[in-house]
Amino acid sequence: MRNLVVCLVLVMMGSSARAGSDGIALEAYTGDRPKDASRLLSPILDELARQKLASGDTIARLFETAVSRPARTPEGLAPDFGDQVERGFKSFTAGKFEDAIKQLGPLVETAHTNSGAFAKDPQLREPLRRAMIALGLAQQRSGDLGAMRATFSELARSFPLDAVARATYGPEAYETYEAVRKDVAATGKGKLTVKVIDRGGTVFIDEAYRASGTTTVELAPGEYRIVVMANDQPSRTHYVSVRAGGESTVIVDAAFDQTVHTTGWTGFAFATEEARDAHEAAYAAQLANAIGVASVAVIGIEQVKGHAAIVGSLISLETGREIRRASVALEPDPSTDRLKALARFLAGEPAAAGLDVIVGGPGKLPPASGGGRNHDTDEVTTQNRWGGWRYITAGLAVGALGTAGVLLGLDGKCKTTPVAGHVCNDIYVNSPAEWYVLGAGVLVAGISVYLFATQTSTHPARTAYVAPTTHGAVAGVSLTW
Repeated sequence: MRNLVVCLVLVMMGSSARAGSDGIALEAYTGDRPKDASRLLSPILDELARQKLASGDTIARLFETAVSRPARTPEGLAPDFGDQVERGFKSFTAGKFEDAIKQLGPLVETAHTNSGAFAKDPQLREPLRRAMIALGLAQQRSGDLGAMRATFSELARSFPLDAVARATYGPEAYETYEAVRKDVAATGKGKLTVKVIDRGGTVFIDEAYRASGTTTVELAPGEYRIVVMANDQPSRTHYVSVRAGGESTVIVDAAFDQTVHTTGWTGFAFATEEARDAHEAAYAAQLANAIGVASVAVIGIEQVKGHAAIVGSLISLETGREIRRASVALEPDPSTDRLKALARFLAGEPAAAGLDVIVGGPGKLPPASGGGRNHDTDEVTTQNRWGGWRYITAGLAVGALGTAGVLLGLDGKCKTTPVAGHVCNDIYVNSPAEWYVLGAGVLVAGISVYLFATQTSTHPARTAYVAPTTHGAVAGVSLTW
């Protein structure tokens, strides 16, 4: 059984890559990251960096800015969150407004960066609402009306059905909040659609449950935090801005989100080896596409033939299958040159001594969707569609062309034998139907020819190459036909 995890996945976008975009280097693990991972992987990451593949915090910042952030911080939400809120609330009621702000402000901020905790335990919402009310009132009493309006506007968006109780907080607090809430409502509403990839996933917007599965809601303008719960675990937090009269859409793949790791190191943390084997390459491509880079390398350590090794694979972005794959044994400890050679091999250079090449050569592209590889002859078989369509269209074409021929042959002829010396008044008049049938027959015949020409075929495997450039890499493919 493999105990962990690394596969170096280099996904190339080829000619469709965005101009000027570079690559990224990720890590991937099953379970916890090994303590010696940094030491072992550093030479490979350094060599990939020489070829413009960024790693670590650079990728984390880019992904968190463009796509999503962790739904829970490493420190998480304090177990005594509710008690801390009460202490801050007491500072407010005691007239210690500055103390209340210092206590409640960080608590509210921490809560918003741990939306996943609220999705797991919705009862935390009430202490959060209480903290936001007391914070806004403390900001008002201290003279910071701008901060108060920002806090109360957030409160109105996050808790649109809840009011600031007059009996609990006093008439002034009630009127102040109602004025802000009316201003928020006056700005109009926009639509937000949350598309949920995971069946049964539940949607939380600003820590509040909204629906099960894909949903569209109308919201006041502002920025919202979206989390989807799937398999009792939260996705990452997606931040979406809603404009008055506008429509916004966010797609949340919770299964993907639950593997992404951007704190301390950047890459994927899979729960099981089966999940990693099934999804690592596809997830690497998904992450690379999300942030608009041309290539991605995923590096890790796993068991190869019963021994620990660092493994690297070159993956086709189109098919998600391996083009190149090689490993470096970790017993004995590999040299820096050998580790760097693995990175260079993945970038397109010939394999150096000491690399165990599993899929090699100049780089073989995998078969197209639905196809398969003949490993004995190194040929690729492609299956594009159900084979019966070509025969159906061929039959229709023959029938149509035959019918058109009969109609053309009869057109203008007498239906019966005329009396000698008399003109036949009962003749076939098939035009223009005969020409319509003929045209249809020719069209269907053309379709049939196309289906036969593009159906299952066996041909030599395609050969791919990758060459480093100033801004990443150039990928090419040669075909035999």
